[in-house]
Amino acid sequence: MAKDKIKIGLALGGGGARGLAHIGVIKVLERENIPIDVITGTSMGAIIGGVYALERDILSVEKNTKKYSDIGRFDIGFTISEKNRKDRPFILRKVSEFLKKTYLLNLEFRRKYINEGEELRKVIKELVDNKTFEDTKIPFAAVAADLVRGEKVILQTGKLFNALLASASIPGMFPPIIINKKVLVDGGIVEVVPIEAARSLGANFIIAVNVSSTLKKRYEFSNMVEVLFRSDSITSNELRKLQLSFADAVITPKVERFHWSDFSRPDKCIKEGEIAAQNSIAKLKEKLRYAKPGWWRRLFA
Repeated sequence: MAKDKIKIGLALGGGGARGLAHIGVIKVLERENIPIDVITGTSMGAIIGGVYALERDILSVEKNTKKYSDIGRFDIGFTISEKNRKDRPFILRKVSEFLKKTYLLNLEFRRKYINEGEELRKVIKELVDNKTFEDTKIPFAAVAADLVRGEKVILQTGKLFNALLASASIPGMFPPIIINKKVLVDGGIVEVVPIEAARSLGANFIIAVNVSSTLKKRYEFSNMVEVLFRSDSITSNELRKLQLSFADAVITPKVERFHWSDFSRPDKCIKEGEIAAQNSIAKLKEKLRYAKPGWWRRLFA
């Protein structure tokens, strides 16, 4: 690493509602005077990162995010063998029934997506309006996946709305987004935590925030769909571990207890982000001091 220059990149991972923990992480980084020179995000990480890059005011981001806590009514589960418990939201029971019939009876989706994504569009529109990447106060990029070419796409020009929507469009759940003739969906397919994207923007010290759930042991599988889902989870978990190994520091909030689609408890998710970041701050400062001792002393002089 160059002795006279360091550029810190913050890579915010995807994870649905768990991504609200990114807010807590940024609050701690601000409080501890850790500068953020570049931000990249995938899915919810792109939404939080994009809004923060635009305003550079995490308290404002937190306030705006809490307005949408009622989006929890879209809670959706995909465990095929699980019975439709009465304590599940109505929409979750209906979607579970739909998936069972689709997979187990037809083995074929006749629809390209389940939800039109109007609520998601509305939220993102209210957050960034017609702002562009050029309006951000911190260099920012969002990651999406190109369905046609099977490639990662780093979005860093044009309308923020389009980029954030594409990065958060869960395949099969929301419709793909067309940008520059590319068919784009959620970037989590290719880079759950956008570390490489941060380096492409010039960052040479990457702080990665991982809010994905870890793979737990499982011994019983009721049907082939659960086997297919499990296989995909194993592949995703191995890819994520490989990608995280390239970060200089990794912060992992304990948010596994929150369902990825349940936005009804933003305070708790944000708090977990704060706790994880605060627990990591001493080690992070040590790594920064080792990477650039002269720069570090000037920062806190």
